[in-house]
Amino acid sequence: MSAACLLLSLACAPACAVQGPRRGGALDAEFAQLLPRPAPDAPAAPAWREGRQRLADLRREVAGAGPRTLRVRLSLREPRTGQVIEARGAIAIAPPAVAVDGRARGAGSAAIEPEGALRMILLGPGGTTALDLWTRGDRFRFAVPALDLLKRGDASTPRASLRGLPVDFLRWWMLHPAAGTLLWYERAASVDAFVLRDGDAVIELRIDDRGSIGARRTTWSAAGDARRRQLDEEVVIAERMGCGNVRYAQASTGLLVTVICEAEERDRAPDPRAFVDPDAIRPGDGS
Repeated sequence: MSAACLLLSLACAPACAVQGPRRGGALDAEFAQLLPRPAPDAPAAPAWREGRQRLADLRREVAGAGPRTLRVRLSLREPRTGQVIEARGAIAIAPPAVAVDGRARGAGSAAIEPEGALRMILLGPGGTTALDLWTRGDRFRFAVPALDLLKRGDASTPRASLRGLPVDFLRWWMLHPAAGTLLWYERAASVDAFVLRDGDAVIELRIDDRGSIGARRTTWSAAGDARRRQLDEEVVIAERMGCGNVRYAQASTGLLVTVICEAEERDRAPDPRAFVDPDAIRPGDGS
């Protein structure tokens, strides 16, 4: 089976998504073992202050990584057939401009929006492009060329129309995994557990003292909807922040992805052209 056909599980989001709320698929039980779910009572003031400090430290760590390129190998299990695709590619990251110690930090040599930018290109068998994701600020472009599939959007795009597509999750995980308003913090059994709100999503983020990370992101329909409903739930478990092995599961489609980071380049920032809207580049323009 071709890479394009297997990636159809990403592309046909609304049609293929399972109706109704589900837990986070194959990784949910493993995620739950990291720490029991938080108690309903509000945390005491000292724990709350500790949580805010731990979250600030994590954000500094993410910000300090700077512009970089990851070389990755991906294995994707197509949920309907059980077929597996393997692909290789690169992820260019221009992190967002954030406040570190009260001072704004630029997002690399390129002029990037404060929200940062990301470009992911994966090649399947034969060197053909299996997946091309571009996001800059709140805009995104998701393409599977072999299927002649192209989806674009921005902050005004209804989240329900993106159900099954991991665009928001990838943007959150790769660019600002500690972003969001802190709602809860607890530390137990050498694990820091945070509950964050990021727009219409609620994230449970758990980090143990060895650096292992788990995150569950539950996305809800917009607050203005007549009856608010759960759109999707995604879980990621990583051996560490940055260049490390990552497993990802999506509840709405049953998608399971393993990403192995083979190398990370920080000495040289990604080419700024990687973050230009691909549809704005004219053939032969090179910019």
